[in-house]
Amino acid sequence: MSNSTACQLLVSANTLEECILLQDLSVPWIDLKEPRHGPLGRPELPLVKQFANRMTSASSIKAHWSIAGGELPDWKPQADQAYIEAVCLRETARETYRGTDRGPNRTEGHIKWGLAQAERTSDWQVKLAKLVEQIPSPGQVILVHYADYARVEAPEWKKVLSIAAELKIDKILIDTAIKDGSKLTDWLEIPALEQRIQDAKRWNFQIAIAGSIPLDQLAKLSRLEPNWIGVRGAVCRNPKDRTSTIDPALVELALAQVGLSRAEVG
Repeated sequence: MSNSTACQLLVSANTLEECILLQDLSVPWIDLKEPRHGPLGRPELPLVKQFANRMTSASSIKAHWSIAGGELPDWKPQADQAYIEAVCLRETARETYRGTDRGPNRTEGHIKWGLAQAERTSDWQVKLAKLVEQIPSPGQVILVHYADYARVEAPEWKKVLSIAAELKIDKILIDTAIKDGSKLTDWLEIPALEQRIQDAKRWNFQIAIAGSIPLDQLAKLSRLEPNWIGVRGAVCRNPKDRTSTIDPALVELALAQVGLSRAEVG
């Protein structure tokens, strides 16, 4: 997520072919997820490695990029270490950041972690801290707050802000946990969503919003000035099926809607 105050578009791919398509369309942030496995469905490791290689290739069009890491309670630090190695370019990144205060540049990857069922345990903050310690820079972590957190026993908003600040995580995504046809604004009305965006910026976080956001809401929500607004279903050939293929015409329309909001603000 860039430091720009202008809202930009994030689109989630679930195949390498979709990633290449999104690069060709100059999407500013490309995310990789497996939508069949939930809101933050983690892709298979071989695909993650192909995706990371593509996004860091010298000949590749540069963009911000991330993978969905799944839910924190499901993460197994030792067994899943290969994901961190693949996405965060651990050795390269460690050399880059040693002795500096500089965060990752546009070619380093990010991992998004959700907190569904985290409140069932008393030590989820400890587990998260241990995971963040394995990442070259906490700036490569995106912590997810679910607007419908009560439905999945996830932490409430202020608790997410607090632990992110404590661990020097500077990126937060507001999303929905259960993909049942409801959208983000069904759980957070516009004034409440705007307040959370302002809260995040007041705490010096970069903030993204997502959650079954339809195309016709993109311009309006972009005017709330999150750093990023994320979509998948809205740009699929079947908008009601997040597993269907991305439609390039719909991606171009989404880019135009977010661009329209920037032009109006400017």
